[in-house]
Amino acid sequence: MGKYTVTAGQNIYDVAMHLHGSVEGIVDLLINNPELSLEDDLKSGDELDYTDEFVISPDIVAYNRMYNLLPANGERDVYYKEPSGKRFMELYPESGQTAAMLVASGSGTLEIDWGDNTEIECLTLTNEVKELRHYFNDRIASKRRICLYGDVSFRTLDMSHSHASELYLLRPVSLEKFTYGKMEADISFLSLADDTYELTLTGLQTGSLLPILPLKRLMRLDLSGAKVEPSVLDAYLKALVDKHHGRRNLTVILSTIPTGIYRKPEKDGEGNYRISSGMEAIWMLTHEPAWNEGGAWTFIINNQTYIYEPDDTGNL
Repeated sequence: MGKYTVTAGQNIYDVAMHLHGSVEGIVDLLINNPELSLEDDLKSGDELDYTDEFVISPDIVAYNRMYNLLPANGERDVYYKEPSGKRFMELYPESGQTAAMLVASGSGTLEIDWGDNTEIECLTLTNEVKELRHYFNDRIASKRRICLYGDVSFRTLDMSHSHASELYLLRPVSLEKFTYGKMEADISFLSLADDTYELTLTGLQTGSLLPILPLKRLMRLDLSGAKVEPSVLDAYLKALVDKHHGRRNLTVILSTIPTGIYRKPEKDGEGNYRISSGMEAIWMLTHEPAWNEGGAWTFIINNQTYIYEPDDTGNL
């Protein structure tokens, strides 16, 4: 005789599939647990007796064990939840994660569907930074989706402990200070971020930084520890020069070294500067007086600082 401990989200059919490889295994469960009926709602931690070595479909049992799959379809409220606000963000945690955390401040009422069997969590945002930690109450084989709803404006939103490998903004959202990193991810969603003046992407691995380009109010960009190719960084730096109009001065912190030498670019036959490297792009940004009137462009690369100085003899 064996003893099985029920996991959150499992019903009697799930247990039968897990132990016996077929829903027909409920007969064994009903025989060995006389108090049990087909209408009972099982709860996490319940213990059920079953017959050892009674397996109807060995292939299914072996497959579930090989891939660590656990049937869990018992709690149905996960399929329908009714938030009062409109959805503005979706994020997908990396597989196998058992918890997620968000850190936020701002204004408005934030509603979160954590993608498990819990009710929607509501939080009234204020200037006080609050930590939202959630432990998932079920295990799923498919990708988990966390949805955020509401008419909100974020002063701070830190997703660095959400373990989200995918994140999507569904409409423009005010994100003054945003933190996200330490994983491989597409950051194209940032093109829908509004009012962002501080962006922390430490440890991020991504194939393009160009989605940051529309954030013209950005004043601080922390890419320390980011795993980006020099060519990816060069493309962003050159685009900053090309799209400099209406942009605030920016402080950029880097670990990756752009290509080239920090020097004045050569000019083409028409007298236009021909920027051939990322370091030449940095030189342009730190030597144009008109671009530095409101504040100095600053680049900190592995603790070495490149900054605009009014008396610099290399002025354009």
